[in-house]
Amino acid sequence: MVEIKQKLQEILVPLLDRHNAFLVDVVLRHDRGTRLVQVLVDTDRGVTIEECAEISRNLGRMLDAEGIFRSSYHLEVSSPGIDKPLRYLRQYHKNIGRRFKVTYTKEGERTSFVGKLEAVSENALTFALDSSDVVTVDFSHIIESKEELPW
Repeated sequence: MVEIKQKLQEILVPLLDRHNAFLVDVVLRHDRGTRLVQVLVDTDRGVTIEECAEISRNLGRMLDAEGIFRSSYHLEVSSPGIDKPLRYLRQYHKNIGRRFKVTYTKEGERTSFVGKLEAVSENALTFALDSSDVVTVDFSHIIESKEELPW
């Protein structure tokens, strides 16, 4: 499965570059006897349904031409969705002003908070907490960061 995932990434990177998009994740699993291939993509401004459909068509043709899967498969291309953690620093820029639950390491200890993303720098994120405190976290220390939904 690792080999297939690696091959998918090799195919995806140039394809996504042509769409000004980037790969967030590839998930491979079986669903009722059929292989399910989920490709999560994003752009610096957000990805549209039309862009996902175009990427899916192009990727499907490429997968079929390469013969990567010997049996039938179901391909899904989508944005990560608001319930998925952000994985790359570049994903934060378009999310300034949104609330996140952030789990990170501070002095070797795991800690977390909920705060509104105020700023993104070259390697750090700044959050405003409900207590009016401001926390700046080095991106490399973040374990997980997920948007807190308002409901």
